[in-house]
Parts: sequence; C-alpha cells; structure tokens
Amino acid sequence: MRAQTTDIYAASINNVVKDFPNGSETTRVLHDVSVDLKKGQMTMLVGPSGCGKTTVLSILSGTLSATSGSVTVMGERLDQLSNNNLVRFRRRKIGFIFQQYNLIATLTVAENAAIPMIADGVPWEEATRTAGRLLDHLGLGKHLTKLPRQLSGGQQQRVAIARALAHNPALVVCDEPTAALDAQAGKSVMALLEEAAQDAQRAVLVVTHDDRIFSFANRIIRMEDGRIIGEGLPDLASSEVRST
Repeated sequence: MRAQTTDIYAASINNVVKDFPNGSETTRVLHDVSVDLKKGQMTMLVGPSGCGKTTVLSILSGTLSATSGSVTVMGERLDQLSNNNLVRFRRRKIGFIFQQYNLIATLTVAENAAIPMIADGVPWEEATRTAGRLLDHLGLGKHLTKLPRQLSGGQQQRVAIARALAHNPALVVCDEPTAALDAQAGKSVMALLEEAAQDAQRAVLVVTHDDRIFSFANRIIRMEDGRIIGEGLPDLASSEVRST
C-alpha cells in the first residue's frame, strides 16, 4: 500500500504518526498508518468512532499535519508545502463533502456550488454558470435560485457534492456523507459519488460507519485504535468486508 506512482494513485500517506497534546503528555491517535488511494476508485475507511478515521482523512486532505510520515497528493508532497501553497493546492485539487453539508444559508444553490471556483479567482457569473450545469446534471436544475433551507437533506447534500466537484478536483474526501440521511437519500447520494469516482483522474475517499453503503466501495480499509487492521472488498450479501 505504499506506492506513490501518480499514474495509478491520486493520493497516499506513508508511515504516518499523529500525536495530540494532552496536558503535559501526548496522545498518539495514529500509529504508522499507510494508505494509498487509487484513481478511478472509491475507497471507504471504516471502523468504530474514535479509531482515527477522520484524522486520516484530515491528513490526506492537508487540513491537519502529521507528526511524522509523508503525505502525497497528485505527486505533490503536502507535508513539504508552505501554508500559502498548501491552501492554494487544497483549493484547486481537493474537494470536501461533510455530514452537515456546510452550505451558506444566505447564498443560492448555484452560488454555494460555485464557491471553490470563486475562491480561485473565477468570475462570479462564469462560476455560477458552470456550477449550474453541474447541478442540472445532479438533478437540481430547477432549484438553482433557491436557498439551502428550501431543500431537503438529500438535495442539500447534492449541492455539497456539486460544490466539491465544481473545480474538478483530483481527490474528493467525504466525512460521513450519509449519516444525516435516510436510506433512500443516502443511496442516491452514494450513486452520485460512485459516478464521480469513475473519473480516471480522480480518487474518492469516504469515511463512514454506515454499513448500508459499503456496497458502493471498490475497496474498504478497516481501522481500529489508530491502526489499519485489514482491507478488502465489500461482501454485498452481508455488508462485511471480504479480504482479498
């Protein structure tokens, strides 16, 4: 799991350790973790609450630094970038999807989806027009001028997906994207993420404990107590992981 050939892998962390200060001591939450994310695939990182899943996601996406080890996205060593260059890289190469949607209440659906492009200097009208085309593809073409509060939870998560994909990122990271959704809305959202993961130049990482969606994964990695304990393919009959 440690190859970093950018022709195959969009992102990887190698031998990552993460410590957090705890008073006069430190708590180690990741123990020598290595994960590679292959282009054209959806990888799920699963395990009990507190096992380190979100910490891995945060380190892979450059929002949290590792105590030691390396972090590579599209051939770029994130752990070696300055703060300004890291922010610029994340803005252009990484898309984020969260459980709580994190939409701006005062912006329209199209404006929310356009935020990454606007932040990268794309003119407002061009960005919202591009976002509108993507939203139409995601089934929200009739809702472009609505505010988030006028949408259902599943529709708001689609807007969040559009926002994450609008700038064509190489890596999309999703933190519990279906936890706040019912089964039908969750499957609809996962079908969209599955489609996004089929892009040959993109990898999708989903952190989840929702076994209803395991069947959408190309690969599942299990964590426990800050360590990778196994990986394999989803068993469609039992929602368990079948080792390869």
